[in-house]
Amino acid sequence: MNHCVQLVKQMDWNNLRAFLAVVRGGTLRVAAERTDLSAATVSRRLDELETVVGEKLIERMPTGCVPTVAGQRVAAWAEQMEEIAAQIERTRELEGVGPEGTVRINADEWMSYFLTARIAPLKQRFPGLAVEILTSHRPYSLARREADISLRPFRPSRGDLVGRRVGQVYFGLYGASEYVHAHHDAIAKERWGGLAFVSFDDLRSAFAADSWLRGLPDVPDPWLRCSYALGIFDGVSAGAGLGVLASFLARHSPNLIAVKPVIPRTYSGCLADLSQCGARERAGEGSNGLHRRTLRNGS
Repeated sequence: MNHCVQLVKQMDWNNLRAFLAVVRGGTLRVAAERTDLSAATVSRRLDELETVVGEKLIERMPTGCVPTVAGQRVAAWAEQMEEIAAQIERTRELEGVGPEGTVRINADEWMSYFLTARIAPLKQRFPGLAVEILTSHRPYSLARREADISLRPFRPSRGDLVGRRVGQVYFGLYGASEYVHAHHDAIAKERWGGLAFVSFDDLRSAFAADSWLRGLPDVPDPWLRCSYALGIFDGVSAGAGLGVLASFLARHSPNLIAVKPVIPRTYSGCLADLSQCGARERAGEGSNGLHRRTLRNGS
């Protein structure tokens, strides 16, 4: 027992988080995406943890990463520690008074941009609140307290999460005015094969709007591919080709022309928080304020 206690004291929680991400994701690449670290950093954290434990925890094979028997045991301990830490944090915050402190909101790039441009009234209503907007492609875990509120295009599947639909974001196919005028005939006749396109990279090609673009008849592979949404916006604005953009941003850019103002893909924004958080004034007021004051305006 004393040996286990000493082991826990020596363990770096960041290394345990990386280890859990590998166990849950099955590969270093997926773990890196979920922790916002590089694959090399995740691998280094695994090595450090295995050195402290004194046993091999992960078998790294061509098909993925599989926990050893020792790894399964450590993963169970780490998950218990993770849940205990979350419960302590929730209890501490339930004892607080008034909507004060920091609310962490996780959203993808489009909605992060949308929020930062419209969230100022929240400060006037709740001066004791601070807001952190955590931008990522993958959803942060609310249960593990990576964020307090999540804004995503799907409802939460966990039973202890509370979700509500707060609006829709529409997308269109846009191009810079100079590019559109130079290729007017091809665009008007929808001869997509002779046009240039800007899109997400292959890792994100399954996104709904991106799938629509790649499904156009005879459309070539995008010559400019980005890992982030605002990179597509910058490329299209600079005349690199046509691309799918969120209409709330593109329609206010005088240099952009809507080739197809609305495509058959929409983003139904769902605001989610933990059911326990609903009793917390901080997160509760934050999510209610977002719903009333921010997301219903300009989606």
